[in-house]
Amino acid sequence: MPADRTPTADRRTARSAAVLLATALAAGPIAAAPPPAAAAQEGVCASASHPDAARRLDERIRQRADERGGTIAVGVSAHDGDLTCGLDPDAEFDAASVGKVVVLGALLRTAMDGDRELTAEERDLATDMITVSDNDAATELNDRLGTERVQRFLDLAGMDDTRPDPEGYVGLMRITVSDQLTLLRLLRTDNDVLGRGEREFARGLMGDVVGEQRWGVPAGAPADAEVYLKNGWLPRGDTNVWRVHSVGGFRNTPVGDYDIVVLTDGSDGMRYGVDTVESVAAEVHSGLTGQDVRGGTPPAVLRRALSDGSDGSGRA
Repeated sequence: MPADRTPTADRRTARSAAVLLATALAAGPIAAAPPPAAAAQEGVCASASHPDAARRLDERIRQRADERGGTIAVGVSAHDGDLTCGLDPDAEFDAASVGKVVVLGALLRTAMDGDRELTAEERDLATDMITVSDNDAATELNDRLGTERVQRFLDLAGMDDTRPDPEGYVGLMRITVSDQLTLLRLLRTDNDVLGRGEREFARGLMGDVVGEQRWGVPAGAPADAEVYLKNGWLPRGDTNVWRVHSVGGFRNTPVGDYDIVVLTDGSDGMRYGVDTVESVAAEVHSGLTGQDVRGGTPPAVLRRALSDGSDGSGRA
């Protein structure tokens, strides 16, 4: 599915055109009718209190998405949810390693249900799963939790469009921009699903992601912002067609706290996908803050990230 499509009016048939011409000739000269108005393009961003910022973001997100190949979906939530953006927010993507944050949420909720702290082993596994994107740790935790506990967390979170892979592959979990924004909001704000300690633990792990995996939505973020994120990068089998995602939260910025989600598929190489994500993210940061905060991941960091290849979280 293209990232953005504007419907156009159907072409008149030759028969209809002939009838109109005959009618016009019989009636004599008439003023030309104005062309039908172009169908209105549905807004990507909206805000009751910050309409100018919403218009800026709407234009910039569309422009960047139109410049890039593959499938792109974007989500933004800022100003306590008053400003939201959703480009194809309900399109489904394979999660790649972004799905590990769902596993983390389910683990934390399961411990809460048991009125207990995480065990030392669970903390170690969760740390490896998020900070270095360790697939063995993710598989171990996902298997221990089981489908029912993961689904319970999704139900409590209201993430109705997120679907775990039937065979248990975390990276082949199906996710959407809308549900990822819901998850980021749960990690940032008071709620009945995750307690304060659980939220701080999750944000702490996502804030400690190793340097070579800190590309993506942080590109162009305000210098003093608290940043926490998770990325995913997964090719399709032995091809060079990639799914590249980045989700993250930004706290204590000049315009308050906000979240960004960029999901992509069909990228011609991992580098192309990373560039797509970062070009969109930089526009969002700039559009929200009004600052020229563009910039991508330093080349040396990105070279290390690219050398790692697939995140290994799925089969195909």
